[in-house]
Amino acid sequence: MGWGAVLQVEVNLPQPLIELFGQQGKTIPAPHTGMALIDTGATMTCVEESVLTGLGINAIGLVSLGTPAGPVQRPLFPARVAFPEPKLVVDLSRVVAVDLRGQTIQGMPLIALVGRDILRACQFIYDGSGGFFTLSF
Repeated sequence: MGWGAVLQVEVNLPQPLIELFGQQGKTIPAPHTGMALIDTGATMTCVEESVLTGLGINAIGLVSLGTPAGPVQRPLFPARVAFPEPKLVVDLSRVVAVDLRGQTIQGMPLIALVGRDILRACQFIYDGSGGFFTLSF
């Protein structure tokens, strides 16, 4: 099954929280690695909720999302989203916590949907018939 535009991703605390945890003597959690699916229909980047809560941070608010089942309220968290290829690191003041449990791509868990908040800083070319995409910034 072709998954479309997917790439490896690492989700961690944003740099300001890493610095705050260090100043407070708190253990800085290890980043979570998995796969991300580029979702041009998503206004904001979404991350598996257990990944965000596993980083030891609290939600900073709620957002209403439109879904096929109707509107739902989902928590917002700050997060760092990093991609090894292309080399891109983005500290986001808010990502949407969603349920992606049980989804895997290429043997790795799907942990993020890359939204237009990241894509607006990139050039994204998708060739569905050729089965490839290009993402650059």
